[in-house]
Amino acid sequence: MKAFVTGATGVLGQPTVRLLVARGHQVTALARNERSARLVTEMGATPLPGDLFDPHLMRLAVHGADSVLHLATAIPKKPTTNAGDWEMNDRIRRDGTRNLLNAAQDHKLHSFVAQSITFLYGDTRGEWKREQDPLPRKVSPALKSAVEMEANALAEYKINSTPVVILRGASFYGPTAYSTRAMLDAIRERRFPVVGSGSQYWHWIYVDDMARACVVAAEHPAPGEIFNVADDWPFHAADGINYIAAQLNAPAPFKMTSLVAQALGSSSASFYAQSARFRTDKIKKMLGWTPKYPTYREGLAEIFRQLGKRV
Repeated sequence: MKAFVTGATGVLGQPTVRLLVARGHQVTALARNERSARLVTEMGATPLPGDLFDPHLMRLAVHGADSVLHLATAIPKKPTTNAGDWEMNDRIRRDGTRNLLNAAQDHKLHSFVAQSITFLYGDTRGEWKREQDPLPRKVSPALKSAVEMEANALAEYKINSTPVVILRGASFYGPTAYSTRAMLDAIRERRFPVVGSGSQYWHWIYVDDMARACVVAAEHPAPGEIFNVADDWPFHAADGINYIAAQLNAPAPFKMTSLVAQALGSSSASFYAQSARFRTDKIKKMLGWTPKYPTYREGLAEIFRQLGKRV
């Protein structure tokens, strides 16, 4: 299979490209600069210089592919963000996705995999969410473009039979993820609080397991379907933070009320106060996917191994 991948040098893109190559697929990956092109080549794929916002280039890329894996994002690497910080991510979700979908209209693809996020369900107060559950009518400004991306992709499936599969990934974590490294550093230095009671549920997915879901969805498409992708063990925030602190031989984390977090204007603290869990029966049944790291503790053990830590 010939695959075209966007976001190939990102946290999710790299393990996805490596897995595609390892499984014998011919991979072409979008590369915005020379550094990205070198990394793409090192992974065994062919770099395509350019960006998502060139409609002509996207037509050429899609027409030479059997499968498109749209994994590009531009998530801000800072604890507190404003609307401007999300502009590029929004443009990728809206304009970049539209260019790819337009390019796919007159080309018969085997699959079109679009990466989305379980954050769209919002704070569910710990309730389990399935793919068929309606999304909240109001989402944060940073998530609106993801909602639009999903709607546009599904419309293309219905109107033009584009074989779109949407993967809603839970919170990514892994040794190369900025958010993971930042969290570990903050917990080690006792800068990462338990917000609220700490009984809120967090649900994660190890990035390599998300990559496997992307590859399985590309190889065995289920057009028009949405799949939650998360591990098997949502956990209470306080339990997770205390566990990580213990593995790092760090001081016990301090506590912060939700009101204080809001008063400080910390968007990340407010986010960490949310509680949600996601059912993954559908992807397991329909695509045969299961996580290699079914709990965050197993995933963390692998991260610490790669980072040279002892658990």
